[in-house]
Amino acid sequence: MKNPLRTSLVAAVIVLGGVSLLVHPFGAVRAHALAGPLLTGAVVDAETLRILQRSCQNCHSQNTDWPWYSYIAPASWLIEKDVHDARSHMNLSGWSQYSLDQKQELLADLAAAVRSRQMPPPRYTLMHRNTKLSERELDQIYQWARGERRRLKSLATDRGASAGSVANQ
Repeated sequence: MKNPLRTSLVAAVIVLGGVSLLVHPFGAVRAHALAGPLLTGAVVDAETLRILQRSCQNCHSQNTDWPWYSYIAPASWLIEKDVHDARSHMNLSGWSQYSLDQKQELLADLAAAVRSRQMPPPRYTLMHRNTKLSERELDQIYQWARGERRRLKSLATDRGASAGSVANQ
C-alpha cells in the first residue's frame, strides 16, 4: 500500500511542477520585447552606463538575464513579480518614451533610491554579488541622476520660453 501511495504522490508533484511552469501570475514578463540600448536620448557617460547595466538593467529593462532557477515555481513567480514591478516603475529600455516630466521624476526617484541605499535591494545583491554598488558607484549614479535632471529641467524651461515667445507673436 505504501508504494502506490508514494508513486501517486510523486506523480502529483511532477504534474503540479510541470503545470506551475506554465502559470505566470504577472503576465508575459518574459515576452521578448525590443531590448535596445538603455537610456536612449539621455546624456550618460560610459562608466555610469556600465554601472547601470551591471546593477540595474536586469530588473529595470527588457535586457533581463533569466537565471535557471527563474523557470521553477514558486521562485519564478517571485522573480517575475520583482521584474514586473521594477519595469512598471522605471524601464530603462523605454527611456525615450517617457515625457520630460516623467524623466525628471524618475531621475529624482533614482537619486533618492541610491542615496538611501534602497537600490539595488539587498535581497537581490545577496544572490547577485556583482551587482552590489560601492560608495563611489552609488555617488556616481546619484550625481549623474541629479545632473541629468537639471539638464532636462533646462530643456523644459527653454521649450516653455520658446513656446511663449511664439504665442506672443
